[in-house]
Amino acid sequence: MSARSDIWRRIAEGLLLAYVATLPAGALLPTEVRNALIYGVALFGVLDAAVGPPGPGLRGVWPVGVFLGVHVLTIFTSEHRSLSLGLSVFMPVVAMMFVVSQRVLVGPRAIGRLYAAFGFVAAAIAIDGAVQAVFRVDLLRMQPTPDAFDRVHASLPHPNDLVMVPILLPFLFESLRALGRKWLVAGVLVIGPAVAITLVASKSRNAWLTMAGVLMVWSLLVLGWRWALGLMGLLGGAAALLYALDFWGLRARVNDFLRLRQDGRVGLWLVAWAMFKDSPWLGKGVFTFGEYYHPRWYSLHVRFPRWYTPEPLIIPWAHNLVLEMLGERGLVGLASFVWMIGAAVASVGRRLLEPRTAAAATALAGFLGAGLLDLTLMKDWVALLLFLLLALLWRLGAVDEQDVENGTESATP
Repeated sequence: MSARSDIWRRIAEGLLLAYVATLPAGALLPTEVRNALIYGVALFGVLDAAVGPPGPGLRGVWPVGVFLGVHVLTIFTSEHRSLSLGLSVFMPVVAMMFVVSQRVLVGPRAIGRLYAAFGFVAAAIAIDGAVQAVFRVDLLRMQPTPDAFDRVHASLPHPNDLVMVPILLPFLFESLRALGRKWLVAGVLVIGPAVAITLVASKSRNAWLTMAGVLMVWSLLVLGWRWALGLMGLLGGAAALLYALDFWGLRARVNDFLRLRQDGRVGLWLVAWAMFKDSPWLGKGVFTFGEYYHPRWYSLHVRFPRWYTPEPLIIPWAHNLVLEMLGERGLVGLASFVWMIGAAVASVGRRLLEPRTAAAATALAGFLGAGLLDLTLMKDWVALLLFLLLALLWRLGAVDEQDVENGTESATP
């Protein structure tokens, strides 16, 4: 056993959990504060690696390294190199967080603390959103919401960011389950209604679909397909009732699903596809979508349907992670992304049905599902959350059954 102090590892873990816990205050906390937490994680993680005790073997180096390598390559091949470079300044920190998070997740107890932090985020945002919807009060700001208030967004910048709630909800469920049945029942009775109110009042179609997808994947992994079908039937019945009662103007928002011709995402997707066709191998350059969603470019490369009018706004991402990869990084970038995700899931393939692993895998599935309609790696919290989930999956794959019982982790890399 090494005599080296693990103080730097503990500080890095504490700062990592503090950063995760600040996610509910997205629109309130200064960026400088959250960046300080992230840079602190990186700093103390480096100190731990230099003078701390040996850590667990780093996993996923090749898939993540190739993905980040392609990212760097597409900066140099970008037609707007300075833009790609400027918006990529955060990626080295993301890579460092991936490495450090694996060093601090050294056993089931540390993993449990991360689950609790993720669960806290889901609960805090849901309660904040529910209070905002019912009482028209911004809970964290402790002030009334504006008169123009229409869609709940809690303290996050945009209602669509509430997709964070269904993505992180499996961690809350698993944390409560580990505490015991009474905690789980109390959590379901208190947090469940808050989640439902927040998501309904957000009018975010992406959050609705992600919630349905998370429930489906989780029930399949934990309960089996019969329960999954029953849960989907129950969810469908609840949705029909809400539609009939038209809570928070829900009916008009649901009807938008039937008016695809008016959805602005159609034009975004067509432009991203045209970018891919124009540069199929390495794309047009990371984070450059906004330069091509402009009449001076798409008027020459995209034939929109006769019924479609492009939005006259500056929109910097494609609102679809797959098309973002294809348009900005090409086939090589998409292949590296698929390899990275697939390798992380494969690392826990033999224990995918275990409750703790199922929660992490479900969260990743929710993230990927949400990415089909909105998420972008241009946002720092999105990139960090993805790489935290990947690091968590690789670390879960390294924890042996006996080690879980003993509260330690195997040293086998």
